Amino acid sequence: MIRHLAVALLIAAVPAAAQAQQAPASPGPIVAPSPAPSPSGASDPCGSILSIVTRPTVTTSTCTVRDGHALLETGYTNTTITGNGGGNAVTYPQALLRIGIAQHADLEITPPSFDRTTAGTALATGWSDTGIGAKWELGYTQQAVWGVNVQATFPTGSPPLFTAGHTQYTANANWGYTLNSVFALAGTVGLNWLAAANNNGSTQNYFAFIPTLNLTAGLPNSQQLGVEYAYFSHAGPGLPSKGLVDFEYQRDFGPHQQLDLEYGFQPNVINGQKLHYVGAGLSFMY
Repeated sequence: MIRHLAVALLIAAVPAAAQAQQAPASPGPIVAPSPAPSPSGASDPCGSILSIVTRPTVTTSTCTVRDGHALLETGYTNTTITGNGGGNAVTYPQALLRIGIAQHADLEITPPSFDRTTAGTALATGWSDTGIGAKWELGYTQQAVWGVNVQATFPTGSPPLFTAGHTQYTANANWGYTLNSVFALAGTVGLNWLAAANNNGSTQNYFAFIPTLNLTAGLPNSQQLGVEYAYFSHAGPGLPSKGLVDFEYQRDFGPHQQLDLEYGFQPNVINGQKLHYVGAGLSFMY
């Protein structure tokens, strides 16, 4: 969900009709693959890069980077906004650096991304805000895994269009559940204190409750397909709720590289606007 926070900040300072259409916050995804049964009890389902990478979904992965290892996630998203004040928004490289600092904990650093937008404005470019956070895997059974993560995002981006203007905070409860040898569920329950421009153009904090549900299907050769629904209790200051539907594909190339592709859309209309997006990413674990 880090990626979605970056896209949100891209639109945060444009007129409210445009900024309403971006996914706000919370660090990004995926349920762990089915844990292997162990005669002596449950084995930790976290370990493969497929279980640990947190993009491209809004759902935040439960699994942490192992102690002494690091993971770099990168991506590109192209968002099209239709309707009043519509346009196009691009953000990259959406970097997220995760460093294992204990057996079941990692440190997560979000450097600025480069943003370009024509949504509600003439062509504008700049850099997004910077974030830092941490994640903990709290426990697991033979079928389930659960944990938490927190993040703070600081207003270091390019004003006025590419910064939220205020510090933002996120706290997530994350979980995954293996249904059978093919299908699994994952989800995040997110509490978010966000910031964006209101109808008067002033920066205003607002609260957003963001629960998600992601269904994945494991495929041969370390591949995975998924579909996700994410609900945002507020799309921005003084704005109603919104939803996002996201379809994702992931493939591991050995134990250290992963490719992801995605397509998503907003099913409801807000201020006369809708959006859809495509994205791709590469992740590297060391």
